[in-house]
Formats: sequence, structure tokens, C-alpha cells
Amino acid sequence: MRERLRRLSPWLSLGVGVASALTMDRGPRRGAVVAVCAVLVWFTLLLSAWLGSVLDPDQTGHRRWLLPALRRASLMATQSMLQLTLFFALPFYWQAATVHEPAHVLFMASLILLCVITLWDPLSTRVLGRPLLGALLPAVGSFVALCAVLPGLGFSTRTSLWLAAAAAGVGTVLVAAGVAPVDQRRAVTARALLAVGLLGGALALGAARAVPAAPLRLIKAEIGTQLTGKWVADPASHLVRAPERLICATAIWSPLGVHDQLFHVWRRDGVPRARIKLDIRGGRGQGYRTNSRLQHLGRSADGVYRCTVETENGQVLGSASVRIGGLGR
Repeated sequence: MRERLRRLSPWLSLGVGVASALTMDRGPRRGAVVAVCAVLVWFTLLLSAWLGSVLDPDQTGHRRWLLPALRRASLMATQSMLQLTLFFALPFYWQAATVHEPAHVLFMASLILLCVITLWDPLSTRVLGRPLLGALLPAVGSFVALCAVLPGLGFSTRTSLWLAAAAAGVGTVLVAAGVAPVDQRRAVTARALLAVGLLGGALALGAARAVPAAPLRLIKAEIGTQLTGKWVADPASHLVRAPERLICATAIWSPLGVHDQLFHVWRRDGVPRARIKLDIRGGRGQGYRTNSRLQHLGRSADGVYRCTVETENGQVLGSASVRIGGLGR
């Protein structure tokens, strides 16, 4: 009977994980719970590592069954919280990502792979038991969850990203040191510190662009030459001659209460022309409408003009483009 339950356990875990992912409440109140779990997961993983270090097959009495039971319970709690953080955040990143950013495609593929790992119990337990690899799952879960939920709790996307990176970095170092064997602890901790430092440097140098700007998302973007209300009256993808100005109109969705700093970044043939500040307040179902203008194009204005919506960190929500001049360019 025990052997049969052991064999069924991974399938039960898979079924429960898929069901909870599909029926999960992703409202603002749930976001606060997810934020707590994104931090708490590090403590359950450290507890599991400590219990594993004190287990002794020669123990007798209640310690012989109590400690292994506690370790299994802590691993189950860790796996449940990982599933909660990853699957709560996954739809927000799916909606925020754009296929025009190759880094977004890679980010989403990696995130989906890690979600799958948490659903299969033997694989996730094996991964969590490795010194550096074991810190990867909670690091990603903590990072993506905090990036997605903190803006709804009043933080900007910029602050949310750095708080999430800090939580993931500190947790990674602690868990890597706690899981590693005693004789390898110093080397493993040094490698973890190096990895965290490199990640922080990469984010500061522009790697944040690879992270979709969840929970924000671009609903619609168009470029034209005339404005009616807050939207362009003549959206176009190609103009034969250079107009007096170009107008970029965007509808951006964000949760209620979010007030974030975004920008329209204008480029001509990939070369930046202007960076125009926007203020976004969340809560409108059809997206918060905003627009910007690019004027004084000049006589030699032929080329491809792209208006990209970006956060302060350079995270991309999406873009619209128009070509001026011949189609053969």
C-alpha cells in the first residue's frame, strides 16, 4: 500500500498543481499573499536543508520517523509555494510579453519550463536538493512573483524589480550555503555571490529589458498624423511623404491603483530620436489612453519610425511603427 501511494504521489501532485493553476484567484488581495509566500519559500527550503543535515539512519525512537516526516512536509510546503508564486505570475507575464522582443520569448520559455518542473514531484525534489540548482527555482519564483504583485501594492515597476532582485539574491546565497555540504560551503557560497552580483550588474546595464513589464500590458498602439480626442484619427503603417508630425497613441492596462512612470521612445531606423514621459494610472478596463508627438521630421525623413512603450528600467510593453517613403527601403 505504501509503495502504491508513493507511485501515485507525483500524479496527484501534478493534478492538484494544474487544477490550482487554472482556478487560482489572481485578485489584489491574493497578490499580497503571494508576496509573502515569495519570501517565506526561502525559510521552508532552509528548514528542509537543515532537517536533511541532521537526519541519521541510525536514530531510534520518535526522531526516526519525526524528522523525515518534517522534512517531507517542508519540501511539500516549498513546492506548493513555488507553484503558487510561479503560476500566479505566469498569466501576467504572458499578457505583458511581446513576440517582437526575442528576450521576452526566451524569458517565457524558461518560466514555463520551471513551472513544469514544480508540477512533477520527483523532479522538483531532486532539483531543490542541489546546492546552486536548488536555489534557482525559488529565486525565479520569488523574482517573478514580486515583480508582478508589488506594483499593485503601491510600488513602481522600477522599485518592484530591484526589490524582487534583492529578495531573490539574498535567498539564493542563504539557500546555496545552507544546502551545500560543509566541505563545499565556502566555494558554493562564493559562486552564489558571484552569480547574484553578475545578475545585479546585468540588470543595471539593461538586462531588465528581457523581463516583461508585468502586470502592465499594452492593449493597443497606433501611429498617425491627426488626433481626435486621445486617439489618432488616421492610423497608418506607411506614409508616402513626411508629415508635419507623427502621433503615437497607446492604450495601456494596469491594475487599479497603479501609478507608474512610462515613456514613449521614438526611433528612426533604430536610432533614438525622443524619449517622452508618460503618467499611467491603472484601473480602466480598456486601457489608460495616452499619446505623444514627434515633430520637425525634416525633408529627408524617409525611414521606419517606431514608437516603443518602455518603463524606467527599459522594460518593453510593445510598439507601433510606420514607414515613410518608398516601400523598397
